[in-house]
Amino acid sequence: MNAEKFDPLTCFCISDFIFKIDHAIYRLKESKTDPFRKGIDIKLFKINNSICPFLALKRYLSIRHSAFGIGFPSDPLFITDKKESLTRHFFLVKLKNILELCGYDRNLYNDHSFRSGAASSAGKARVEDHMIKVLGRWKLDSYCRYIKITPSSIKCAQQSLTEF
Repeated sequence: MNAEKFDPLTCFCISDFIFKIDHAIYRLKESKTDPFRKGIDIKLFKINNSICPFLALKRYLSIRHSAFGIGFPSDPLFITDKKESLTRHFFLVKLKNILELCGYDRNLYNDHSFRSGAASSAGKARVEDHMIKVLGRWKLDSYCRYIKITPSSIKCAQQSLTEF
């Protein structure tokens, strides 16, 4: 393990996940939305579709176990093929390389793109505002600035208003 970059007190560890029958509980030890560093439990539910976070995590852990052994509870959850903890920098470099290979402009994406994309996807799926705040652990309405509003969305909203 790359000890100088990994701190089990703040980084994702194997032991941070507890699996139940229909969901996993992830203990987020700290985040910028948790100024007092109390931690928060995030539930990832088993969903019957192709992008189920619960099943993806189970598969990842199974592959990790097969390739590297069980490991210790305090070991990093995400590791490279060299068994080093996956750093934010490493992840972003690889992500941008893959995006570029797929024909996307790598400069338009960063680590915040996932948060922004999740808020946009939730808005497009007509998830209620209060639920977007809960899912994204947003304290304020700042998530609204990340929701991309398309002309077709505006047209649909205007159409809906005329139907009453």
